[in-house]
Amino acid sequence: MKVQKPSWIRTVEVRDLIQRRPWAILSWSAGIIALAFIGYYGILSIGNPPANIGAQFVDTEFPSPSISPWFYGKPITWFIYAAFLYWSAGLEAQRIHFLNFSERTRRFLFIVTAFVAFGAFYEIFYNFMIWSVLEVLTQSCSPSPCSPDIIASRWPSLPKPLNLVFVTKVVVLVFSLSVYSLWFLYRIDKEIERRNPTTPAAFSRQDLYDANTIKTSPMTRAYSFAVTTNGQDPPESPQSK
Repeated sequence: MKVQKPSWIRTVEVRDLIQRRPWAILSWSAGIIALAFIGYYGILSIGNPPANIGAQFVDTEFPSPSISPWFYGKPITWFIYAAFLYWSAGLEAQRIHFLNFSERTRRFLFIVTAFVAFGAFYEIFYNFMIWSVLEVLTQSCSPSPCSPDIIASRWPSLPKPLNLVFVTKVVVLVFSLSVYSLWFLYRIDKEIERRNPTTPAAFSRQDLYDANTIKTSPMTRAYSFAVTTNGQDPPESPQSK
């Protein structure tokens, strides 16, 4: 005779898993969504490649405005939202592992992340500058006004132009991930300092400036033996013991 577990036990197990690893579940869910958007619209462009790199992620809306006229967005927009959730929740899920990293490893990760943030910060201004200039230059197109979604750039000497909406949102995503990673590493350092408090050594002022301690000896009073009173010798000076 076979005994089958009731279905409510499986529900309890799933609930327990969500309570134990909420950040990991959120990270994997967002990662699957981001991968689905990239994979689906990337496959659609294989048979009919767009004129500009990334245009297939900008020219369409999801869900279609005919289905949801008040709530829709571009595939690249959904992708960067899901990718940010995947990265940030993934870092929080691996918090215990980061707490076990050595100080040198954490410093190295901080420097590399700051370097990536610096490069992305420059690219944001560069792309927005080109975007603004090209939008002004294309106002004479037909039909007017031109949609900013179709603006592309060939600089610097690209074999195929880049869609500026696509590349700008990707660069903003990279910068946002870098900033969150820097903040996360900063919180890890503070958590380690809180768990392992170090008492600062107390130094005296002489030790701080590396000054030798001046040892004082008892002072003796000086007397003159050249002067006598009433023909008597002056009293002897006290000797230090």
